[in-house]
Amino acid sequence: GVMHLSFDSFCTYRSLNTKRICHVLFRDLEVIMILGYLDNNEKNIDVERQRQQILDYASENGLTVDMFLQESEIESLKSSIKTDNHTLIFANIVALGISLLQIKESISTLAKMNLTVISVQEGYVWTPKDLKAFPRWFDVVLDIRSSMASLLTCRALAERKAQGVRLGRRTRNKKRVFDGKEDEIREKLAKGVTKTQIAKDFGVAQVTLYAFLRQHPELKPQNVRGK
Repeated sequence: GVMHLSFDSFCTYRSLNTKRICHVLFRDLEVIMILGYLDNNEKNIDVERQRQQILDYASENGLTVDMFLQESEIESLKSSIKTDNHTLIFANIVALGISLLQIKESISTLAKMNLTVISVQEGYVWTPKDLKAFPRWFDVVLDIRSSMASLLTCRALAERKAQGVRLGRRTRNKKRVFDGKEDEIREKLAKGVTKTQIAKDFGVAQVTLYAFLRQHPELKPQNVRGK
């Protein structure tokens, strides 16, 4: 049958002095363990902080962590955990992945291992049954979120359009600021206003003004030399 003992309790029960010998006997029995998972990902908090969060959670909930497993990816647990029904405690959800897709893949992996999973920081407790159903519901949630975002965006755009707000990215041709201002430019040049000042008055770069004047040479009086 299944022995619902922690790893340490099992060793004590067998009256063994070392866990090394206990490991040999452990393979022949189905012992339920509480495991702490330490994530090596550099985007997560440091390993020791993870360890302390897991230990604090265990202490507050009357649990004893039998062993810590330190990996860089959830997939590696397959070679570390050969039996099922264990409880695996994470410090936070980042240990499962740094993107929604990675989290989904990690949960799919854990679901195949028949584990109970606890994420301390978020307060999540997932049974093996929860994990098996999670990927399907995860896809549903993503579809719902995408549909809602699309609908809300369309509605918001329609409301802004109804209010007379111009939609779409505004592109501004700097040369168009001079349209209808030819007489003003001609007058400024005739008065000796520098091109630098004219460009500043219109809020454009000097090169924009120069390009416009090259296209409209008739604006520049022959007796005026703009600086």
